Amino acid sequence: MALMLGVVAVAAAAGAAGEDARGGAARAPRFADYPAGAAFVGTPAAPDFKRNPAAEAFARELREGARRGPNFAGYLRVVEWSCGISCQRWMVVNTRNGRIHDSPEPAFSLEYQLNSVLLVVNTVGRFTAADPPDGVPIAKYYVWRNDRLQLIDTRAPKRTRSGSR
Repeated sequence: MALMLGVVAVAAAAGAAGEDARGGAARAPRFADYPAGAAFVGTPAAPDFKRNPAAEAFARELREGARRGPNFAGYLRVVEWSCGISCQRWMVVNTRNGRIHDSPEPAFSLEYQLNSVLLVVNTVGRFTAADPPDGVPIAKYYVWRNDRLQLIDTRAPKRTRSGSR
C-alpha cells in the first residue's frame, strides 16, 4: 500500500503543474522563465540556528556556505554536502537574515542560478507499478515563492512503446 501511495504522490505532484509526468508535450521549465530580482550585495548574514535548531547538525557546512554569499534567487545560498555515493543533502540559507530552510529531499544533484528562482532537484521516483523498486531518474522543478520552495513540475525519462528506457 505504501508503495502505491508513493507512485500516486509523485504522479499527483506532476499533474498539479498541468504537465505529463513523463515529459508530455510541454517543455520543461527553464531558468530564464523564472527571473529573480537584483542580487544581494551586502555582507551575508550568519545562519540563524535559533529558528531551525535541527540545522545545527550541519552547522559547519551551513556557516561555510552562507559566508560565500548568494548563489540562488538573488539573495539565497543553496548549501550542499555529501550524504553518500550519488547523494547530496542540502539546505537554503537566506543571506539577508540568516533564516535556514530545510530541503524537501536529498538529491543526486541540484541545478540553480543566482538570477533565477527556479531550482531543479535531480532524484529518483516511481510513476507506475512497473517502475523498478528503486525508482527511475526524475527531475523535480521548484520555484522559490513566499519564502519557500513550491513544486511546479516533475519529469521522468520518456519510455519507448516496449516499456524500456
